[in-house]
Amino acid sequence: MAPAIDMVHLGSYTQGDRAMELELLTLFMTSAQEYIDTMAASEGEAWWTAAHSLKGVALGVGAGEIATLAEAGEAYRDSEPSVRHDHVAAMRAALQRVRCFVADLT
Repeated sequence: MAPAIDMVHLGSYTQGDRAMELELLTLFMTSAQEYIDTMAASEGEAWWTAAHSLKGVALGVGAGEIATLAEAGEAYRDSEPSVRHDHVAAMRAALQRVRCFVADLT
């Protein structure tokens, strides 16, 4: 399995500044949690918008697994609640892997 964060990708924006990387990842984790929470409580356009936004921020910091899940989630905007619920659970698990990865950086 690939690491939760592609540090080479992130480093291309931070020039290897660890403090900046940690700050960006902390901001990302907060934003990602908000988008996932929005998805958990919505459907249709609101679901798609949150998934699309999550995909963008995840790609920005190199959170590939979350980006992939968010991109797949865009298609679930009108799916059955159980499908959306399962997808949210997968995204929450991926975000937890990011949290653990970031904790290991400090």
